[in-house]
Amino acid sequence: MTDDRVDGRTLRYRHRRPELLAAATEYVLDHGIDGVSLRPVATALGVSHATLLRHFKSKDELLLCVGDKIRGDFVRSWQQDEQFSTASSSAELVRMVWTRLCEPREQRQFILLFQLVGRAARRPADAQALAPSIVDDWLTPIEERLCADGWPADEARTLATLVLGHIRGLQLDLLLTGDRARVDAAFDAAIAMMHSPHGS
Repeated sequence: MTDDRVDGRTLRYRHRRPELLAAATEYVLDHGIDGVSLRPVATALGVSHATLLRHFKSKDELLLCVGDKIRGDFVRSWQQDEQFSTASSSAELVRMVWTRLCEPREQRQFILLFQLVGRAARRPADAQALAPSIVDDWLTPIEERLCADGWPADEARTLATLVLGHIRGLQLDLLLTGDRARVDAAFDAAIAMMHSPHGS
């Protein structure tokens, strides 16, 4: 007998990568990346190390997939959620997104984001691999909504970058200080520029 004994959960996840990634994502969101390796993750999920390796060749690959899943899940939520669909403008949509992101369960992603960026900043190859799921893929839905509101494409890209930077910077402030009233006021000031293209 080997240590990679097959149990019910191993069989359940063997050919179901999305479920395994969802469980791994929750684990990483709850525990962060400090000391994360595939064996403890596999143990926590109740699967064999071999099962996890079958889907994710390394810890770095797993973390990249986790980052992409977090982004994909949240973007889908604002595209499909009925509350978000009622937003009449880019500014109103981003304000709704901000409110959702301030919920403790959602704030876990920012703690993970800052950990991942801090880790990748000293390793250019990691930063390059991380950029699409952490920057580019978040900008696209903001840009699309700005363009729908009448912003030219080049201005929408710049404004989306500025808005995303404000959201992340203010979330860092909020996590450190807990001063929601001050941070909300700063957020409102930051998105005031989204209300009309060309200052009209």
